[in-house]
Amino acid sequence: MEPRAEYRDLLTQAYDLDKPTAPPDELAFHRGVIGAAEPVLELMCGSGRFLLPLLAAGVDVDGVDASPSMLDACLDHAREQGLDVSGRLHEQRAEDLSLRRRYRAAFCAAGAWGLIAGDDEVARALAAVRAHLLHGGTFHFEVETGPGPPGAPNGTDWWVRPDGAVITARGGHRTDPATGLERGVGIYELFVDGVLVHTELNQWVRRFWSADAIAGAVRDAGFAEVVVRSGHSDAPPAPDDLLLTVHATR
Repeated sequence: MEPRAEYRDLLTQAYDLDKPTAPPDELAFHRGVIGAAEPVLELMCGSGRFLLPLLAAGVDVDGVDASPSMLDACLDHAREQGLDVSGRLHEQRAEDLSLRRRYRAAFCAAGAWGLIAGDDEVARALAAVRAHLLHGGTFHFEVETGPGPPGAPNGTDWWVRPDGAVITARGGHRTDPATGLERGVGIYELFVDGVLVHTELNQWVRRFWSADAIAGAVRDAGFAEVVVRSGHSDAPPAPDDLLLTVHATR
C-alpha cells in the first residue's frame, strides 16, 4: 500500500489561507456537470471550498475526506456562513467508502483524485464510488498528466494568519517517470510573535496519469461509459495537457 498525502493542522491552515475559495470557473464547471442530478457526493471535499457554495445554492450535497483537520475546517466555515452540514460530512478514505445514502452524481475537484496513488487503492476507490451511485449515476473527477504546481513545497513559502502568526512551509519532492508517482515531504512551522511554537511534517504522494491509463482504470471498475476531456472543457485530450477531466456513467 502506498503512503497517502497528509493534511494535518498547519497544512490545513496554510491551504485555507492560500485557497480560501473555489476558482469561479472550476466551481461553475462542476455545477454544470452535476446539473439537476441530486443527491451529490463530493470525494475529498477538504475544507469545503466547493461543497459549501453548492450547499448554499441549494444543492443536496454530502462530503467525505480522510483528514480530520480538513473536515474541522469545513465545519468551521459552514458555521461562519450559516450553513447546516449536520450529517453531511464523513471522515472516510475513498477506497473505504461506506455511506447509507446512494447518489445520482459524485465528483472530486481540483485534481485531488491523484492523491490516491497505488493501483489497488485506485481500483478499490473507483469500485466504492460506483457502488454508491444509483443506476445511471455519474462520477466526474480530475487528474494531472505531469508535474504542474508542486504539492509538497520545494523551497520555502509562508502565510500570515489573521492573528498575525506566520506559517512557513519548506520541503521537497521527486517524481518517478516510470510509475508516475510524486513523493515528498512538507515541513510546516508556526511562528507566534517571531517564536517557533509548533512544527509539523506532512508526507506527500501524488499520481500522474495518461488519458489512456485513467480511462482504462475507470472501465476496469465497471463504469459503462467513460469520457476523458481536456481540462474543464468538452475538448478531447491533447498531448500537452496537464489536466484531464474524466466523466463516467454507472
